[in-house]
Parts: sequence; structure tokens; C-alpha cells
Amino acid sequence: MKLLPDSLVSRGVIKASGDVSPGVCRICGPARFRSFAAKNGFHLARCEQCEAIQVTDDLSEVCLEDYYDQEFFDLTYSHLQTEGSGRRKEYAKFTHRLEEIEKLKPQKGKILDVGCSYGFLLDVARDRGWQPVGIDIGEHAATFARDELGLEVYVSDLRNAPLTSNDFDVITFWNVVEHLDEPVEEFLRTNSLLKPGGIVVFTTGDVGSYLRRLQGLKWRGFIPPIHVVNYNTKAIAKLLEQTGFSLEVRSVALPREALLKRLNLIGVFKWLRFSDKMMIFARKEVDMPIGAPSSDARL
Repeated sequence: MKLLPDSLVSRGVIKASGDVSPGVCRICGPARFRSFAAKNGFHLARCEQCEAIQVTDDLSEVCLEDYYDQEFFDLTYSHLQTEGSGRRKEYAKFTHRLEEIEKLKPQKGKILDVGCSYGFLLDVARDRGWQPVGIDIGEHAATFARDELGLEVYVSDLRNAPLTSNDFDVITFWNVVEHLDEPVEEFLRTNSLLKPGGIVVFTTGDVGSYLRRLQGLKWRGFIPPIHVVNYNTKAIAKLLEQTGFSLEVRSVALPREALLKRLNLIGVFKWLRFSDKMMIFARKEVDMPIGAPSSDARL
């Protein structure tokens, strides 16, 4: 992980473990926080309303694009850049997930993948009859998706992407929402891009899961400042309610989903919910105006 300026770590609004202080939650707005822990030089606290655990430091000097350069992808996902078992597993996973999406959207239309990485979900979607579009802040991954797979992918965040309102049937975020510094604003933007009745589908870590409670601060989701907000089901429900979505399905994301399906075990594992990652399917219910309360009061 790249080192961050020392000036960042001095701006935490909550210092001592267990202290309660006022602040502005990224989901609830004005709220009270109970300090949780410090990690990687950043402070984590739990909102007493939605119970999400989030970074309380000033992140204005943190540029996520710096984390997702070619070096990051070469170190983390080099096995996916060439044909092999790693890529086959990705294609199998996304085939299964599109099958789940198509239960809610059997008439295939236009799909946007936010944080699309190398574009494997989009490639599978195209083969299944969807019209795929992707965005990613990592130029290396987006270039691979465009040049190697021939996909329509933009190097951009969601806010600045050249996209048209009411244009998409489905928008997906795979392991992305925990990175968002302003999740309400981002989901309002998602609402505006979806057609009436459109579906948003996303995965994110579950800070209320058994595995997280078992692992404590060593849990894989606690990696500030890359992960800004760690959600539980209560926080997800509030985020959806505030941004015009109704929950359709709350499930869990599992490793080797396609294999578990072939073995007729996936239903059992999803029922047991022995996973630290949620998978959420929600439908756009109402049009919402773009614009979220300012987060400046956090500082």
C-alpha cells in the first residue's frame, strides 16, 4: 500500500476507542459516532444510527486513481490478463451472476458495470445479448477492456462519465460501493441513469457478518483509506431508501459460485449466509433529484 501524507492522519475527528462524538455520516447525515479503531493511520467509527463503520478522517488528499495504476493490476490481477483457469473462473462467476440478474430482468437491454476492471462481466453480458458499457478509474484495466475485448469502456468515475439519463436497464457495482466517499450522491446518480424499474446490483462486505466479528480488526474489509464505508444490512437499507430504490433480493456472494451451482450446493450456502459479503438486488422505484448533502461538516 502506498504511503499517505502525514497531514492526513492528524485530521481524525475521533481519537480514543469508545469515545462518542458528533459528526456527519455518509449515509445518515448529522449523527453521533462511536469510535471503533485506528488502522493504517486512519480512524474508523460506527454511526449510532445506521451502524456503518466508516473512515472519519479528511480524505480530500487521497486520490484513488493512484492506487489503481498498472502496478496494482500487475501485482493483484496479472493472472487474469492471459487465458487460463483464473480468467475461466471469472467468466463462470459472471455467467452465474447474470443468470441471477436475468431472473429480475429477463428482457435484456443495456447494462453498465461501474468499476468494470478488465471488463469480463461486460464480455459475458455481450455474449448473452446485453448492450454493455463500462467505466473504471484505472486506465490500465479500461484500456485492456477496450483493446483486448473490444468493449465500450470509459476511464472515469460515475459522476463524470459521459452517460445518458434513463438509459440503462441494469447497473452493477462489484466490490465498489465500499470505496465511495459520497455513496448517497453516487446512488442518486445511479438512479438517474436507470430507466424506470431498472435494477442496481452490487456486492460489498458485511461488517455485521459472523466472519467479521470473528476476525475483528484483521477482517479483510478494514483497509482504510481504500475502503471508506463498511456496511451492514441496516446501512444498506437506509442507503437504498434515501436514493429511490426498493430492495428486491438480499443474498450473499460466495467463492466459486458457478462450481457450487453445478454441485447443487449454492442454495444451501446462501441460506446459511456464512459469508462476509452481501449481494444486493434493488429496483428503481422513483426518480430522485441528483445532489446529496454536503459532507464538509465531517471535517
